[in-house]
Amino acid sequence: MLGRLLWHAVRHVPFYRRYTAPVMRFAPYDALREFPLLEKKDVRANFEELSASLPWGARCHESSTGGSSGDHLTFLEDDATYAREMAFMHSQWKRVGYTPTCRKATFRGVAFREITDTCFWEENPIHNELLFSPFHMSERNLELYIQKLIEYQPQYLHGYPSAIDILAAYVLHHEKTLQLPPVDGVLLGSEDCSVEQRARIENAFTTRVYTWYGHSERTVLGGECEKTRCYHAFPGYGILEILNKDGESCHVGEQGEIVGTGFLNRSMPLIRYRTDDYATRESYECECGRSWDRFSAVVSRRMYEGFVFGRNGSKISATALNIHSDCFRNVLRYQYYQTVVGQLVIRVIPMAQYSSVDEARIVAEHEMKLQGEMEIVVRKIDDIPLTKSGKQQRLVCDVK
Repeated sequence: MLGRLLWHAVRHVPFYRRYTAPVMRFAPYDALREFPLLEKKDVRANFEELSASLPWGARCHESSTGGSSGDHLTFLEDDATYAREMAFMHSQWKRVGYTPTCRKATFRGVAFREITDTCFWEENPIHNELLFSPFHMSERNLELYIQKLIEYQPQYLHGYPSAIDILAAYVLHHEKTLQLPPVDGVLLGSEDCSVEQRARIENAFTTRVYTWYGHSERTVLGGECEKTRCYHAFPGYGILEILNKDGESCHVGEQGEIVGTGFLNRSMPLIRYRTDDYATRESYECECGRSWDRFSAVVSRRMYEGFVFGRNGSKISATALNIHSDCFRNVLRYQYYQTVVGQLVIRVIPMAQYSSVDEARIVAEHEMKLQGEMEIVVRKIDDIPLTKSGKQQRLVCDVK
């Protein structure tokens, strides 16, 4: 699969044509090491050069990252990529008993058609799930969430660790565990899950927490197995490298940056893509019998995220604010900033093309996401200071 991807890249992607010689001369893994590390800024600067010419008429579309570091990225991906990824997701969830016929209650930042004072959920029959809003999880509303879970009788919980942890803390504090329907597992993703969150969730729902690692650019996907909490990287999804600061492969027990080469996308292949996420390399041997690359202790770019507070007291994860559209297309960088409960300031560094139309779109997209929990204010500024480690801090909450 790697060999086919590299041949495709040097034949059909202008950016990679200069690496034709090593692809012709070397075996695929040796040829891969001749390719440069690719950063997000390189994708922006070389968007057209990285776009494949697709003579066979393959269909593609623009996609984007959620801007977890305040550093939004737009890229091309095949129309079939999402469906192929869902096959991998179902394959790994099957390790803890999940099948597509199982009911699940999902807590993620998706747009809802209608939210009322007593209804913070809606059905999604495509994935056999009831979607719960993570934007309205205030002390006042959580009893309604509990009653709906009892009525719905889900077999699995799925979603952001931060949102399900809020529910778990409420369950434990009010001793609701025995009132809840038994669940077979909790499927957590899209943000880091701390040891404390895992323990609370497992105690509240008396079940196993299962987590996985992935990202919007879809170059690496790894999940826990039945035996350990290490991540097993799917070999058919992409090539995993864990590199130290000198660009050399880490040994077992060493921490380095996750670098991925994805197999799912031919429209804009990302080869040796730097994720800005870090992990510890583990031995490939595992009790479960999968001899795949393994890693653990992921330190994600999302660690710089936090919470904001809605006007009704809701504690909203910054991950839930991810906007998968092009409303930030004419913004260099942006940051969420809050000093007043119920008001969210979006600081933007505008590009030359930025106009009032962009501002109106940013406000509208966030109002739709937050369903009335926030007043949205956009402020143009000249600079967004970085953290001491040189990172872009996506969210600053100074609510006392």
